[in-house]
Amino acid sequence: MTLTNFNILAFAFTLTLLSSPLLALNSDKTQPLEIEADSFHLDDAKEVTVYSGNVIVTQGSIKILADKITIHGTRGTTNRVIAVGNPVKFKQQPNSEQALIRGEAKRLEYRVTTDTVVLTDNATLWQDGNTFSSNRIIYDSKRSIAKAGNKGSSSERVKITLKPAK
Repeated sequence: MTLTNFNILAFAFTLTLLSSPLLALNSDKTQPLEIEADSFHLDDAKEVTVYSGNVIVTQGSIKILADKITIHGTRGTTNRVIAVGNPVKFKQQPNSEQALIRGEAKRLEYRVTTDTVVLTDNATLWQDGNTFSSNRIIYDSKRSIAKAGNKGSSSERVKITLKPAK
């Protein structure tokens, strides 16, 4: 039971961050991507775009709130997305059968080329009464591998709370 619930939570977490059109609500992929911020800076030569100050990203059921989001690459060839905040918050409805996923961390990095999401500094995920938290959570969606914590450090312990099955 624990492994099944953990896999569901890790899978749901991936849906939230990567907004995969196959795994997200069907309506999410067809919705416009909206970004609001206090300021915007584009440097075409360096291929860096920065949104700062109360950044809100919305696409369908997906919502990300951050203090700053930096996108490395051009529109068609994004390499890395970094969101920082106190904390960065996100939520998504993965599909009509699954509960809303919520998460937060002080830093969220999506490495596009490796399909890896890294949440650092007080990272926590919630879905349907289940909680997954650690100082560092890494999810590799290509290989479906989730890692959290650090074996050599008691300060980076992982805490998972699963609600009882019905």
